[in-house]
Amino acid sequence: MGGKTPADDQPEDLISLSRLMKVLEDAPEPAADEDATLGTAPLPRITRMPEGIEVKERRLGHAVGHWVLQVRCECGRRWFEVDPVQTADCPRCGALVFIDIEPK
Repeated sequence: MGGKTPADDQPEDLISLSRLMKVLEDAPEPAADEDATLGTAPLPRITRMPEGIEVKERRLGHAVGHWVLQVRCECGRRWFEVDPVQTADCPRCGALVFIDIEPK
């Protein structure tokens, strides 16, 4: 199988390195911080972003989901299974059907 694998794809940078370095060069020197621990220097403050960058804050929620399997018998009857199963009884014709999950 040819082509790239997902591991070969490098993520695209949202801000180019040259624009970020320009912002850091133009930023004022940070004030001395007496609370610095382990000899670490405080990070410079970002006072402005490069043009074209818009930041929006939103509330982060949480959702729970589960997969639902739609099953179709040879007789044409369809039904849904919530749990992954390999076999089921058709409600219409009563046949024991082997469930073969089709790839996307």
